[in-house]
Amino acid sequence: MTKYYLKFDTMKHIMQTPVNCSLEDALHVICRSEEIAWIQLRRNEKKLLNDINADKDGQLRFHILDDKGKRKKRIQTREEKIFVLANDCLTGDPSVHDLSLTQDMNSICSNGCRIARCMKEFFIYQKNYKGALNSMLLAKSLYQKLWDDSPYLLKQLPGIGMVTAKALHSMGVKSFGTLAEADPRRIEIVTGRKYPFGNHLKDSLHLLPPKVEMKVEDTECQRQGKLKLVVTLTRLSQTFQPTKRHYADMIVGSEEDNLILFHEKIR
Repeated sequence: MTKYYLKFDTMKHIMQTPVNCSLEDALHVICRSEEIAWIQLRRNEKKLLNDINADKDGQLRFHILDDKGKRKKRIQTREEKIFVLANDCLTGDPSVHDLSLTQDMNSICSNGCRIARCMKEFFIYQKNYKGALNSMLLAKSLYQKLWDDSPYLLKQLPGIGMVTAKALHSMGVKSFGTLAEADPRRIEIVTGRKYPFGNHLKDSLHLLPPKVEMKVEDTECQRQGKLKLVVTLTRLSQTFQPTKRHYADMIVGSEEDNLILFHEKIR
């Protein structure tokens, strides 16, 4: 709590999360947090928020539901507003363009990322596999303002906004892998940018963490159904020197028992 400068009531919400904490549960914890309690639901925002939650285009991952499990037609509380804004932002192509709501959205993501990182450490301490995994995913998503399966993942690269991301999406470039294989001149034609934008864009892939190959082998089979496994991580060769240091959390757990068996931070 102290490490991430969280308020006491926020930490209580984290500790009260269900054992099988889902991604949606973790997001609800952030929506109830004291760090963003200053965000208020204004009367003139309700229509837009209602339309976003109706989600006619099917963009949102989660929705505000009523007692019958159907999408709620009216947003009525501050927590519901925060939940809708967070979901809208994480699509990668938010419907909100109002300055006030955009500021609220930015605050939700910045504070939410900090809270989710604290949740991750709490669940790792509790050896809660599902909670730790979902908290890590949520923290990364809020930091980048994108879900992990968003069609606009390339917005993470410098120089790519919504217009460029949509143009790349239209030519089938939806991931870092397809971008690495794309023709720089074709990129410039589709995006309407001048040479050498395509080359610079492909060079920006060097900012990403290196690819890692994982190999799992069983070395010893003991009685009572216990196995001893060796996990080998191999960083694939790089022809360039990365400009930024990256780290990763390696978590080995049992999904059935919801138990973390091994955790290590890899740098």
